[in-house]
Amino acid sequence: MKTRLDPNYIPPVAMHPGELLRNEIKERGLKQTELANKLAISQPFLNGLLREKKKISIELAIKLEEVLGIEAEQWVKLQRLFDKIETRNKTEQSLQHLNISSQKRESILVAMMA
Repeated sequence: MKTRLDPNYIPPVAMHPGELLRNEIKERGLKQTELANKLAISQPFLNGLLREKKKISIELAIKLEEVLGIEAEQWVKLQRLFDKIETRNKTEQSLQHLNISSQKRESILVAMMA
């Protein structure tokens, strides 16, 4: 089992970029319509992102950097980690239903995350 000291450790949960964006909107006193306009995206898309139903693309990460000053790389890494953990958790749930050893299950998860 991976531990926090292991360089390949992936935490069981991750923050969706939408959560960070919600916090930024609140702290800066921005309105969703205002931010959507500045980012040149639709308000429904922004709302989906804030509800953690949409993903941040590289293009949007660059726009977020320009508008909010938070580096595009941070947005991309956050989205990538969130996606990776979501995939791992869904796969882990699927593997629970199979009659395989915990060692085999762990081996599959490690291979998947490599």
